[in-house]
Amino acid sequence: MGSTLGKVFISLCGISHGMQGTVENTNQDYVNQTVEKADGPGFNGPAPTPSGGQAGIDKRAIKAVINVIKRKRSFVFMYEDVMNELEKLIPNEDERDEIIANLNLDIMYGEIRHLYMIHMDEWGEWDIIAASPIDLDTEQLAILRILANRYDIDHYDEDDLDELYLNVKNMRKRVYEAINAVIRAWSKRKPMDVARMLAEEHGVEA
Repeated sequence: MGSTLGKVFISLCGISHGMQGTVENTNQDYVNQTVEKADGPGFNGPAPTPSGGQAGIDKRAIKAVINVIKRKRSFVFMYEDVMNELEKLIPNEDERDEIIANLNLDIMYGEIRHLYMIHMDEWGEWDIIAASPIDLDTEQLAILRILANRYDIDHYDEDDLDELYLNVKNMRKRVYEAINAVIRAWSKRKPMDVARMLAEEHGVEA
């Protein structure tokens, strides 16, 4: 990977862990429960170079991801963000749930170039996705997952729910800023660049 890694220093002092979701199980949750979290090239290592397999991916799922990147101007986002975008694009709940489940698996198993699952939570909505303009190797993915795992387990003792919410919000902001800074340093690109790449590779209007 060269000397780039040694030149990226992101301070994460004071970052606490996030809290688990408390919503009811969705179709996405059952998908997560049936797949071992340690399996899949998209989770354990870099995604393989696509060999024509991307044609089977629903373009609306890619459109939802692109919309999230454009709206947030970010290389990193939660799976919940994509689910919310798909609700706007696909009114039929059964159809939407199937596409959501397939998209999660496609990202986990490295079927979609530029998209990486860098953290998996017990709840599908809380999974964290990174979109990178460059193909990431195993070491780079490990770095992103170390950063993302700062958001993994709640270690908050506050009884005040408002204080808890603010702590989680501030922590997530710092984690996302760190991941964005690292991907930007590696790629020398902007989030909108990866949005355009996804659009071009999947024939989606950006």
